[in-house]
Amino acid sequence: MMKDYDSAHKKNYTSLHSCCHSEGIFFNTGQFLQRVTRFLLNDSAWKLCILLFAASAHAQFPWPVTPFNQSQISTGTFCEYRDTAPAPHYHNGADIPKDDGSPVYAVHDAVITAIDPNGSNAYVRAGLFAYVHIMPNPALGVGDSVFKSVTVLGTILSGLGHVHLTEGEFNSEVNALRENTGLTPHIDSWPPVINSVRFFQSGSGREFTSNSLSGPIDIVANIAEKSGPPGSSASQLNNGIYKLGYKILSADRSAIVYSPPNNGLRYQFDRKPLSDVHYTFHPNFSSTTTHVYYVNNTASAPSAWDTAALPEGNYTVMIFTEDTKRNADTAYVAVQVTRKDLLAPARPLLLSITAPTTPLARWQVNTEADLNGYRLYSSSDNNVWRLFQDETVLLKGSTNANLDGASENYFRLTAVDTVAPPNESAHSDVYGFAPSPRAERILIVDGFDRFGGSGSWAQPWHSFVFMHGRAIAANGFAFESCANEQIISGAINLQDYEAVFWLLGDESTTDETFNATEQARVKTYLQNGGKLFVSGSEIAWDLDTAARGSASDEAFLRDYLKADYVSDDANSFSVTGASEGIFANLNFTYGSTPYQEDFPDALNAVNGGVVCLRYSNGQNAGVQFDGIFPGGASAGKLVYFGFPFETISSTLVRQEVVRRVLEFFFPSGNAVAERSGAGELPQQFVLLQNYPNPFHSGAQSQTNGVATKFRFGLPEHARVRWEIFDVLGRRVYVSVEKNFAAGFHEAIWEGRDQAGSLLASGRYFFRMIAENANKEKFVREVQLSLIK
Repeated sequence: MMKDYDSAHKKNYTSLHSCCHSEGIFFNTGQFLQRVTRFLLNDSAWKLCILLFAASAHAQFPWPVTPFNQSQISTGTFCEYRDTAPAPHYHNGADIPKDDGSPVYAVHDAVITAIDPNGSNAYVRAGLFAYVHIMPNPALGVGDSVFKSVTVLGTILSGLGHVHLTEGEFNSEVNALRENTGLTPHIDSWPPVINSVRFFQSGSGREFTSNSLSGPIDIVANIAEKSGPPGSSASQLNNGIYKLGYKILSADRSAIVYSPPNNGLRYQFDRKPLSDVHYTFHPNFSSTTTHVYYVNNTASAPSAWDTAALPEGNYTVMIFTEDTKRNADTAYVAVQVTRKDLLAPARPLLLSITAPTTPLARWQVNTEADLNGYRLYSSSDNNVWRLFQDETVLLKGSTNANLDGASENYFRLTAVDTVAPPNESAHSDVYGFAPSPRAERILIVDGFDRFGGSGSWAQPWHSFVFMHGRAIAANGFAFESCANEQIISGAINLQDYEAVFWLLGDESTTDETFNATEQARVKTYLQNGGKLFVSGSEIAWDLDTAARGSASDEAFLRDYLKADYVSDDANSFSVTGASEGIFANLNFTYGSTPYQEDFPDALNAVNGGVVCLRYSNGQNAGVQFDGIFPGGASAGKLVYFGFPFETISSTLVRQEVVRRVLEFFFPSGNAVAERSGAGELPQQFVLLQNYPNPFHSGAQSQTNGVATKFRFGLPEHARVRWEIFDVLGRRVYVSVEKNFAAGFHEAIWEGRDQAGSLLASGRYFFRMIAENANKEKFVREVQLSLIK
């Protein structure tokens, strides 16, 4: 879904002739309409205006882009959710995609009443209609007459790719895709889809972990209106719905036991509601691209489903939805109504796992009256979890736990109440630490709070610190981790760490990427020579004034993240290391797991920044910087990705990316020494791409004759040798076979053959052969380039 601010439509136009104009009612001359306008400037005429406006709302009209009389795609429906500035609101029109620069035509004969050529929301208003995201036709002016399917009002702005059509004045907008009227022809044979249904204690935000329910309930559903077949663009498949309602049925669905007024229908979006958009949409889960509804409310007020009005027992919640073409979907959810306390405590907020000396977990205390305590779980692989301490130790007033003696390095926290058996909450985010003999302290800051439908990640918890931490530990470094709230409060000081890895996922809008306090902390850190690696898909979009940022936000982006925002959707999910950066010759994909990344930022490097990664379509994906930041006295370092690090597809690639970041942060041989069995072991036999690549032979090397390094990992003890082949398949070098313990190791090749002679420039193949104790052989191979 395109991010659309709709700010142009918030201007309060009062031109009465545009209110009253309707095809077939007035002649098509500006002079006549102006006379009618003057006539309507009396109280009695308002009634006529209202009647005429109502009549106009039933008119049919062609599309504003060619071909006029052929059904077009819709990528944004009326009254779907917008989370954009200045505040969340209902989308007040229809988005119709068309190439940038395409002409936009009038859909009715009318008179122009307003023109604004400024910004991304530039528009022309003619009669009942506003045409937004277009560069107005310079030949037109206010008072000019325009004619249906003849007058070009303007052209679609560069980078917008659609026209936003609004029918009706501000706060009186009507649905241009309503049934049997409006834009025509309109063919839509694809029904909406109810993706999920969840139940919450009304007004509290606390979710029932099973379908056993008690008390007043909010029914929350993620629903997507489809305007195209499977495989269409995401913006066609995630629109807002037209009608929505619910009923409560008997368990076997044979009888209706409760139906809200209007036969269960709660929403029908013919006109834009004037009430709070969050009566309709759940604020924590909804976004411009995801529509999550309070099924039980109406657009004008909250209205919980009161289970206390029904006897205890089993029932079925039926949810139904329709689009404007009567395509429909229905969901049936079996529930149990009970009077028991089935509501678990809120998910606790795990704040940090730190280990300056003794490792310690800290969390924010829960406030439930029936809270009994906490359960802390540990894991080494983020898969198998064991109870480390329970509520008999971690009492309800406790806020920390000593982790000394823990055999595992990753932790998550739950809260339990006093019910027997206790209700246990959903678990917290996963945080961890890793020890190392190295002196450097690295902190992972988790700034990703977006979940549940408003973004790409659905769960209220995540384990992205594990993915960052595993890559850091695999390279022989220690790390600690914390929530960004600890940085904001000052409980953790960035200055105590030699490097900071800050993860932001697709954080944006409601949950800011860097708020003012965080910006101040990061500025001070970098000014004092800190080293920052930050990744996220909405950072530039959130900070740049070309999108939603303030002037101070943009200054932070440009001066301290060394980047300028180019676009919100790079539209590429593979990247290549730029030759001038630290990721040269590294290629990888991202964006499909653990969540679907749909809006990676495209960037430009500014103020001394250097492009280090490029998307496959040539746009810039990453920036690096080494030098003194504004106001600083010591040289700091930065690596910034316009997409989330945790969505890099391969564990091994994530480790290689971190290796290069750490070598950039801690050069001169201080990073990634050969290691055996230290820290985390690889899960399989692995061979990473050599670095550098391409490389110069030993005679031209800048590093004491070391031309290139190959890093390999062994999950168990093995005998290893490596062989080099040229493009003709001839073996030019074979190493001595050696025994290696489980762990990570390095091999070095200077570009020489078996006799020690320098080889010619060209492509070669490095093959590793490992044999374990059971005589099983594992072969891994990479391609490389030698330059003499």
